[in-house]
Amino acid sequence: MRHRPRRRPSRTTVAFCTLLGLLAFGPAPASATVPSPKAPEARGVTTGPARHAPAPSAVATDDVRIEVRTPGNLFDPGVRAVLGVLSARDRTVPWSVRDYRGRTVRTGTAAIDPVTREGTVDAGELPLGYYTLTVRGTAADGTPVARSAGFAVQHPGPDPKHTTDPFFGVNHHYRSAPGDAWDDSTGLAARAGADTLRVDSAYWSTIEHPKGEYQWPEASERVTAGFGARGQDGLMLLGLGNSDHGGVPSTDEAYRAFGKYAGHVAQKADGRIGALEVWNEYYGGFSNGVCSQSAKCYAKMLDAAYAGVKAADPKVAVVGASSFKVPLDWFEELFRLGGLKHMDAVSIHPYRAPGAPEGVARDIEGLRRLMRTYNHGRELPIWITEQGWTSAGRDGVGVSEQTQAQSTARALLEARAAGVARYYWYDLVNDGNGPDDAEHNFGLLRGAGPEADGPSPKPAYLAYSTVARELTGSRFTGRPRTGDDGLHAYGFRSGAASPGGGAVTTALWSGDRTSKPVRVRSRRPVTVVDMLGSQRVLEPVDGWVYLTATGAPVYLRAAVDEVEESPLLSLSAPQDVVAGGDVPVTATLDNRAAGREDGAKARRRTAVFEIEGEKVTVSAAPGRRGRAVLRIPAGDAPGSRGLSAAVTLDGRRAGEVTAGTEVTARPVSVDVSPEMSVRGAVRTDRLAVTVTNHSPDVPVRVTGVDWSFGDTSGTIGGRDIGDGGTVPPLASRTFRATVEGARAYAVEQVRVSAGLADGRTVGDSDSFGFSPVTRATPHLVDGRLTGLENVPEVDLSEVGTYSGIDSSAADGDLWATWDDKNLYVSAVVREKDHRTARQVAWLPAGDSIGIGVQPGGPGEGLGRWGADWYMLYAGDTATEGPGVFVESLPKDYPVGPVPGAEVRVARDDAAGTTTYLVAVPWKRISPLSPRNPSFSMTLTVNKNDGVRRDNYRSLGLDGWQTWGDGLNNWKLTRYQRVRLTR
Repeated sequence: MRHRPRRRPSRTTVAFCTLLGLLAFGPAPASATVPSPKAPEARGVTTGPARHAPAPSAVATDDVRIEVRTPGNLFDPGVRAVLGVLSARDRTVPWSVRDYRGRTVRTGTAAIDPVTREGTVDAGELPLGYYTLTVRGTAADGTPVARSAGFAVQHPGPDPKHTTDPFFGVNHHYRSAPGDAWDDSTGLAARAGADTLRVDSAYWSTIEHPKGEYQWPEASERVTAGFGARGQDGLMLLGLGNSDHGGVPSTDEAYRAFGKYAGHVAQKADGRIGALEVWNEYYGGFSNGVCSQSAKCYAKMLDAAYAGVKAADPKVAVVGASSFKVPLDWFEELFRLGGLKHMDAVSIHPYRAPGAPEGVARDIEGLRRLMRTYNHGRELPIWITEQGWTSAGRDGVGVSEQTQAQSTARALLEARAAGVARYYWYDLVNDGNGPDDAEHNFGLLRGAGPEADGPSPKPAYLAYSTVARELTGSRFTGRPRTGDDGLHAYGFRSGAASPGGGAVTTALWSGDRTSKPVRVRSRRPVTVVDMLGSQRVLEPVDGWVYLTATGAPVYLRAAVDEVEESPLLSLSAPQDVVAGGDVPVTATLDNRAAGREDGAKARRRTAVFEIEGEKVTVSAAPGRRGRAVLRIPAGDAPGSRGLSAAVTLDGRRAGEVTAGTEVTARPVSVDVSPEMSVRGAVRTDRLAVTVTNHSPDVPVRVTGVDWSFGDTSGTIGGRDIGDGGTVPPLASRTFRATVEGARAYAVEQVRVSAGLADGRTVGDSDSFGFSPVTRATPHLVDGRLTGLENVPEVDLSEVGTYSGIDSSAADGDLWATWDDKNLYVSAVVREKDHRTARQVAWLPAGDSIGIGVQPGGPGEGLGRWGADWYMLYAGDTATEGPGVFVESLPKDYPVGPVPGAEVRVARDDAAGTTTYLVAVPWKRISPLSPRNPSFSMTLTVNKNDGVRRDNYRSLGLDGWQTWGDGLNNWKLTRYQRVRLTR
């Protein structure tokens, strides 16, 4: 379980906004300030004030804070949403409520009691969905402050007391909710439909201390005792070392001691816990010393634990492996050593963040093949005991809360379809309040903190609960045809007690970051349930209903034989718009395919689009396309704004189409980026300064742009501005400045400031250089590189940085080139010794050349399903020869050796140099290609620590020298933009 930082962090626009639009209709905006009685009791939670929230007092907050009055801020349908507000110094506190699509639906003012400093927010009865309450008051220093917390109106998930499907689970830390808060939070897990919890309240060091004496702490008993009362099962973690036995077990005595500890836990659990998991991510960041990540050591420990548990209680399942990701080489060694004999289920942690969830089935199938090979053709159940996406800041592996919700639903659907026996989302409650700390933001719920005094939901909580409600007790039936690999349709035979009533439910979403107008074949009305649980009914016209497939799954309570893209009905909106303005939304009826799609008779079609009370009618004759524009308020809050239109087609409510935009706080923004052009041997470097006008109505005029690149500076003005510098509404314009004397690959601080005619200035800053990847095909002949004449050198001693090592360990010069077939990286590394990795899979921790590449700008797409990246490690090996290994997980791309990649390595011990020539086929790093000459890259010289061990690919890296510094620490935003030049 994630509970301490690793040495190497590992998880850490329009298309996205459209995902919000398909979600439930919200109420019309209104003002609500009337008091309300408290909510009645809901299943799985307590009534009245949450026990973890102290009684309000004059010192409950030093500024303003939201008070959680209903556990989890979760309300049943038909119940008034009543929350509290605490304020230390305000008489009244204004508040507002926004729905998931970003629309303000309630506003009001809460009067603050002068004694208790408490007020009441009554948002009234709201439709099913997710909402954000924002209150505005005064901070301790007298400045204005705003606090926000989520709340939801939802149907509870399946009650674990009445279900027998153990698939839906969640991780939970006792330390995140100790004492009475544990009972409250686990009740919220039950309300979401989580049938089983994975917990870590029986660590070896707390159970056996001093050596040979066994305890059963109050926390362990409290956690264990509560499962039965909620109808839940428990999976308890065994581990993570005991100093009395040398930390991680590595001797026969320590293995025996670990087995005794495991047996004691099983005995004290006394039948109240169904399974025990042996260690956490032994392959990963939670083993060290002589046995770090060793399959041999883990096999011995697993053997001892299995014997100890089964002797104490044969009915307790022993879950083994618990690996970070799915390292098939490690699994193969473990299985070859007999590990499958000492476990009842195999657990994996297939983290894929910040990428999309799709693709885990490939990992699972590889694992199943290995089990059949080493277990006489038989498979053990596969449990995913951790997987999650953190909603931390996006400088790394964080995603937005909306994307986290989509990942929750899609990961559950992928695992269910792949036949995973149990799935434990990581985790239930945020582990802290640091907005940029990856480990603090994996939760389905936020914990108590500066914003609110108790747990409150994130959108992911509703996404989880909706999948559980729709699919508990279901079985996968197959994938209907879609004709598009990025359009996912999964059929499930729903459970008899589910809302589907035993009929087929089809989950539908787009997995390639685009929104797709689709039609679904159906002869009967279709109930469509959105990702957060809201539902509506569509009536087919000519046997079809119409939707927009986005990254947010919808659930169709209908057997679906066919899903296909169809342009007939669609919605579009500008990429962004300033807060307070209107969004021009274009409704389209495209009748140009009339009669061709399904043989129906061509005829004039008429559709009525309705968005938030605004309607427009669009008609189109056969072979024609009709359009109309609605203007919808963007709202005052920056962020994603989803737009959803109910569509009546030929007199029937047959469609629900969506679009989205990003609401910006500033009416004008500026972005600066590098541009390069080459003629002959002359390279021209320019700053491209793009000014974007986010106003839908008013043009802006740029009068001049001041810029600096390192120590060089200048101004764009006069004729370089041109046409008066006018930027039309909802448009962008780029102004360019030539930079003289910049050294290739040297990263400098860049600043720009654009002056506007109305006296305002807007600016941007960044750090980048001008980094040309020259067209050239290099060769390695007799240990020397050739073909690199006139290719700029990446001298890491001048333009690079060190991490963990210094120049005495390694100093590299590199060259990046390309031709129509390959991307090349050539290198000469000065190093007194060269430690060859044993096999290709271990190159990430061996002496190697690291190459990180990503389409677009550095970190582009992070947080919004836009990040594909490749982390490539090239070098020689002792047993398999030279190769290139890819460790990252772009969408549907397998971890392992890169087919077709070529590596040549020449070592000169006398000179103390190692020379590399690496060729990576463009087809193996798609969508990168010469057709898209601008992308982002980082280059690294890696050094192994020289320790002999059963090392695997994430262990043994001593340090590195790098340009870009984004490879080994997974910081995509630190990559640098490069451009292919001729």
